[in-house]
Amino acid sequence: MDSLVYQQDSAIVTDSLTIAEVFHKRHDKVLRDIKNLACSDEFKKLNFGESTYKNKQGRKMPLYVIKENGFYILAMGYTGEKAMQFKERYINEFQRMRTILESQKEQHFTIISKQQREIQEAVRMRITELYPYVRDKARRKYYSGMYQQLKTKFGVGSFRDIRANDFESAVAFIKEWHSPKLASGEESKRYNCCIVDS
Repeated sequence: MDSLVYQQDSAIVTDSLTIAEVFHKRHDKVLRDIKNLACSDEFKKLNFGESTYKNKQGRKMPLYVIKENGFYILAMGYTGEKAMQFKERYINEFQRMRTILESQKEQHFTIISKQQREIQEAVRMRITELYPYVRDKARRKYYSGMYQQLKTKFGVGSFRDIRANDFESAVAFIKEWHSPKLASGEESKRYNCCIVDS
């Protein structure tokens, strides 16, 4: 089988047809095993979703979409050396898919308000360190320049949208930041009118 488990909404699932194929059982026997499980109705509703698939003749046939805990309960009844190998494959696949989804979620989480404040403070300290004798008003172009580079480097519209797993890299970038040659003329006016990114 190419894929023993897959994502459905936010859950990792398999289905009765795949289980039948992997464990070399007739699908109607797997359906019967699910119906005969001695678990609570609540557990069944949470872990076994009724669905359908089309067979080779194009007829709609019953199928269960099964969550991870449902699989474990069902697979407990399947014994033998081969069955143990199939269980191990399934457990590994559930774990692998969980790792992938957790990684994807982590990449989409943005920095929390505490981290946003830490970034703002790091920017303030770096600008002050580089330009200790420049008046606050005159530092605006440097703030603007740094925030613009920060957004460009991390591919975001605002520093507040920096991904959580990029937080340490963003702080390191700020601490090593050196001002580029800022534009003059009209560009300089644009910098001077902007205080910080929002």
